[in-house]
Order: sequence, then structure tokens, then C-alpha cells
Amino acid sequence: MLVIVRVTASAALASASAQPPPQERCLTGYMTDVQSWVDESGKLTERAPRAHKIDVSYQSNANRRLHKQLETFSCANNSVQYLSMARNQLLVVPKIFRLTDPCGQPLSDTLAYLTLAGNFFYSKNFERPKFEVQMNATNAMSVPAEVEGFVTEVWSSGFHGVNLQNLRELDLRMCGIRELEDSPFKNMPNLEKLYLGENNIYQINEKSFNGVSNLIHLDISRNYEYNTNEVYRGLYFGDLKVFSNLIRLQTLDLSYTKMRQENLLAMKKLRSLLSLSICQTELINMEASWLAGTSLRYLDVSRNQNIFKDKKALRGVRSTLQVVYADNIALSTLDVFDNLSSLEILLVANNEIATIKKKIAKSLTNLQVLIVDMNRLTTWFRPTMVLMPKLKFLSMRNNNINLISEEMEMDFENLRYIGISGNFVVCNCNARELFLLALRNEQILPNEFIFPLNNNSDVGGAVYHTGFRDINFLISNRQIIKSVCASGECKEDLNSKSSGNFHLFDYNDGSYMCLLAVEGRTTPFGAVPSCGARTQLDIDHVISDTMNTLYFLVIPLFVLPFFIFGYVFRRNIRYFFITMRNSTMISLINNEDIIDENTIFNYDVFVSYCHEDRDWVLDQLLPHVEVDANVSVCLHERDFMVGLSILENIVSCMDRSKTILLILSQKFLLSQWCQFEMHLAQHRLLETRREDLILVLLEEIPRRMRPNTLHYLMLTNTYVVWPKEKAEQILFWRRLNKSLLAHKLRQANNDSIA
Repeated sequence: MLVIVRVTASAALASASAQPPPQERCLTGYMTDVQSWVDESGKLTERAPRAHKIDVSYQSNANRRLHKQLETFSCANNSVQYLSMARNQLLVVPKIFRLTDPCGQPLSDTLAYLTLAGNFFYSKNFERPKFEVQMNATNAMSVPAEVEGFVTEVWSSGFHGVNLQNLRELDLRMCGIRELEDSPFKNMPNLEKLYLGENNIYQINEKSFNGVSNLIHLDISRNYEYNTNEVYRGLYFGDLKVFSNLIRLQTLDLSYTKMRQENLLAMKKLRSLLSLSICQTELINMEASWLAGTSLRYLDVSRNQNIFKDKKALRGVRSTLQVVYADNIALSTLDVFDNLSSLEILLVANNEIATIKKKIAKSLTNLQVLIVDMNRLTTWFRPTMVLMPKLKFLSMRNNNINLISEEMEMDFENLRYIGISGNFVVCNCNARELFLLALRNEQILPNEFIFPLNNNSDVGGAVYHTGFRDINFLISNRQIIKSVCASGECKEDLNSKSSGNFHLFDYNDGSYMCLLAVEGRTTPFGAVPSCGARTQLDIDHVISDTMNTLYFLVIPLFVLPFFIFGYVFRRNIRYFFITMRNSTMISLINNEDIIDENTIFNYDVFVSYCHEDRDWVLDQLLPHVEVDANVSVCLHERDFMVGLSILENIVSCMDRSKTILLILSQKFLLSQWCQFEMHLAQHRLLETRREDLILVLLEEIPRRMRPNTLHYLMLTNTYVVWPKEKAEQILFWRRLNKSLLAHKLRQANNDSIA
């Protein structure tokens, strides 16, 4: 009699296809990183001994084929320890564990490693499978007993009533499982690793893990389930004691599985937990109590917005955490990592970090790797990285670093690998020094790994993370620097006054370029003039040097009266020449570039300030100017246009603002980038024949600290000084607002230049 059975499992197929690709990895890696006996598709690998394995994956009639292979299995000195029944179109766990080999050994006694990956297990919550039966000529109809059982049994029925006492690892990936009912694994007392990733699990009952107290690795990653309205459902724990029986659990992987906020409370029961990945689980605002009591060493919270909103979130694991991945979590400071004394690797890329506080840096005494790519870090002028004594690898790619300072070079001295590509850097001799030092080190220092290749990368180990492997991958795949600049136009001079033992791990042809601000073009770091031969481009200094040369060339008796006169009125003479120079520049300006007095602007005022004075600008200036005086303010961090370079944005904002307001302080003058903005403001006002410049001094600036440009601006422009006494601050705001309003009301209606 011929019977043809066809099973409809489209729902399971559709659900299983919603998973993220296995190539997307969090800190805990993928299932095949953790073990070596089965590959991603479910086939047994060469690591599984040939004499101890049977692989019937990707075959129909899997039960029959398994039975045939058991009949011919050589069992004299061997037993079936590895079995793959992956992708056999099974609807439930098959009842094969009582099958015996020729020596009479049942699979239930010998199996240690079992994979059923890629099957479509029936769930009691699914619509029952539909069968199409073709009848023979006698009109007799028959359905095999194993098929009839599918419509009444739960997916785990094959495990029931069988004692799998030697089973160590169970692979149930991609099986369409939606719910873990009570005690599906209770007859596996020695199970150590359970892989439930890439299913559709949305509910785990209180007793789901009964009987597996020896479990040390649990993977529930990449579980996606949608309700009838195609809304993504979060994983639900039937009780917060769901993990209470897992007293030996060391690794828990929940990556890419939407979690409910209260689920994190269940972690408190995992006293032996060493590794936890909750990346991209939509959790927010982790509380300190959630991880308290664990022994956590490795943590991944990436792509969960504001999960570290509470700065004390890691307080319970400060002494144990060694590796933290916190990519793209809307982090603005590193305060949450304060006093993590055991931390070795910290990844905080794709956040909003602008500075690294001295207090935080000092507390990270064991940090070896710091990755802060794609943040808002700027040039710093105080030693910072040197405060972390064991730091070896520093990545700051794609930040807002605009200048290489001497303090940054000092911080790099003891590092072994740095990366700062993707920053918009203005050329200075320090950039050349950094690059030449890295080139010299290519010839004298070996390319060594930060961590040994086999450090925590043994896939047979209980606890695995990708941290060491990720860093070693960057090191092993870096491009070697072979010349000062790839195009060959630079002088091969490797003399450098700086010291350091670092390599550039992110170098490639065309990556380390900087802006020659005066010429308006980019050039390789190696093509910048050295610090010893640096040419002064400031016109004020050129004029001063020229006049000094003339003094020494003219006959002393003729020069002496002029010298005395020049010494007494030296500043006036200098500014006379500056005025003549500016007049010459203005006369050459095309009338089309001159901004008319009647032009309408986008903003009333553009504010230039240094990062250290940011709080004063946001807390004091903006409320008084924007709210009280109704003046529209352009701030670089708020109003810059995406896609333009920083230099283009500054010029654009200056041209679209009626007035330029410089917030001056001693910290402002320590920033070479801020001084560049001050020079640029002066030249833009000259080019457009405007005099709309206001100076605000947050503190008294001694003459010796004033650059020539600032001294000239203070002599030729009105400025106000921020008073320390509150009573005097009212008058300050009145004077400043009056000045801003005067500039604002001066404009008449005309066409906009926006």
C-alpha cells in the first residue's frame, strides 16, 4: 500500500527566517565559536572522532537511515557519542534513544553530543500540521503511528521517559521552538551546554530548567517571535526564579532577543555567572542590584539605549569585570566605569563621549584596551591616557580631534597601538612627529599581540568571549607603513624629537591626512614641516621679523632715533602696518563678496568658545540671550550641518550670523583650534567689510598670555568682562544684551543669504 504524507510547516519556516544573520556577533560570539564538534549548518566536524560519530543530517527518512548505520556500526571498542540529525524536517524530537548498536548499547547510554538543528518542531500553540494522504486502489487509508503522534505531542516528547545520563551538549538551534514547557531536559543530569539560539522562544516557564543543575553554558540568543499583528514579542519569564536551579551556570547569552525589563532581576540568582551578553535586547536603565552577587567578568550591553543611565549600574561587579562592550548606548561620560579596577578591555564606540575625566582614568588601573571610536572626543591639553598605567591599545577613530597636541604625544609614548584616522586634523609639526615615530617603529619594533592568541579562545572552554580575538584581528590585519607618504612627495627624514613605541593599527594609504589651513588643502602627516624647521605663517610675525631685519641693516646713527621712537610706540606702529595690510586686502575684495548692511541673516550671533567653558555658555549665556533678549544664537554643537567639514561649518555659520561673539578665557587661548577660530573670525569680517565682533572675557587675561591677534582685537573692539560678584552680573547682562540688540536692529529687510 502506497501512502504519501506531506507536512505543511510554513508558519515555522516564516518565523525562523526572521533571525539576524549568524555573522552578527556580540561579545559572547556565535555557537560555533564556543564548541568545535558541529558547524553552523548542523553537520559534524572533523573534531568529532570518526569512530564515535554518526551524521544523518540533510536526509529524509532520518530514523530509517540512523537505524541502518547503527546496524553496521563498529562497536568493538567504540560507541556512538556524536550524533547529528540536523535539517531532517523533523516536527518533534525523534524517539530514537532506545535504538542500540550491534553490541547492545542504547544511544541513551552513549550519546554525549547531539544536534537537532534546523528542524521545524511542532508546538502545541501552533496550528496543527496538515497531512495529505494518497490512497491505493482498494480505498484503504493508513497513517504511520509516528505521524499520528505529531498532532498530540509537544516538541520535546522524544526526550520523555529516557535517561540521557551522559549527554554533555545539546544543539537545538533553528528549530522553530516557541515555548519551553516544564522540565523538557529533566532527564539530562550531566548536561553542560545547551544551545537554543535562532528559535522563536517567547516564554520560559518557571520549571523549564529543572534537572539540569550542572549546566554551565546557556544560549538563548537570536530568538524572534511575532504575534498575530506582526508585532515583535519580548521574551517572558514565567517566574523570576527561572534560573534558580542553574547553580553552576557561567555563561548566559541573550543577544538579539527582545527582553522585558523585569527579566534582569532573574540574574540575581546566578551566583556563578561569569559572562553575560544582553546586546540589542531593548533593555534600558540597568539598576545596580541586578548584577550584584554575581561573579561577572564579561559583559556586553551594546545597542541598548540608556542602559547605563544609572551611573551606579556596575557597582555590584566593580572588582570582577574584565571586559565590557558598550557600543551605541547613548553614553555621554565614562562615569559608570569608575573604579572598575579589574577592567582590561573597554569598548564604548558610537556614543557621545567628549572627554575622559582624570578621576576615571586614574581608577582604571588594569585597563589595556580602550576603544572610543565615533564619539565626540576633542584635542586634549592635559595628560590623560598616561594615567592608565597598563593601557596598550587606544582607538579614537572618527572623533572630533582637530589638532595633535604635545600632551597627546606624551600620552601615546607608552602605548603599543593607536588609531586616530577619520579625524579632521589641522596640520602642525606634532602630526608629523607622531607619524614619523610610527614609521621608525615599523623598522625596529616587532608586531606583537596584546593578548596571546590562545588566551581564552579555546572553543572547548566553558567561558568564551571575542574580546581578545577582536583586538588581535585588528593587529594582525593592519597595514605596514613603508614610507613617509604614499605619493612619494615627502622627504624621507626619520629624525624625530619625540619618543614612543607605538604602531598605527589603522593606517592605510590616504588615511592620515591633515588640513593646511592657510592653503585650504589636505596633505599627508609626513609632508608637514618638522617642528625644528616650522615656518611661521602668522602675518604679524612676518612683519615684526621684517622690521627687525631693517633695523640691523640701516646705518646705526640714522636708525637710532627711529629705533627709540619705534620702541616707545612699537605696538602702535605694528597695528598701523596691520591696518595698511587689511586695507590692501579689502581693496582687492570682489564687491560681490561684500555683505550688504541690509542683508538678512539666519542667526543674530555666532558664539565661539572652548569646551571647558561649555557649561557657562549653556547655563548662563543661552538663557539670558535667547530667552531674555530674544536673540537667535548659533552654536557649533547644535547648529552645524551634517556632511560638511568642521572648517566649512565654521565659515558658513559666521557668514550666516549678524554678529560674532568670542567667549575668551585662558583655556580658550590654550586651544590652538580656538585660536584658529579667532583668526578666522577676524579675516572673515575683513573680507566681508563687517565690524560685528563682540568680545566677552570670562576672566582677566594677562598681556603676556594674549596673542597679537587678540591684543589687537581688544584695542579695536569693545569688550565686556564677566564679573564674579552676582550683584554686578545684572549690569553685565544688560550691557551685553544691549550690544547684541543694537547689532540685531541695525539690519534692514532684504534678501536672505541662506
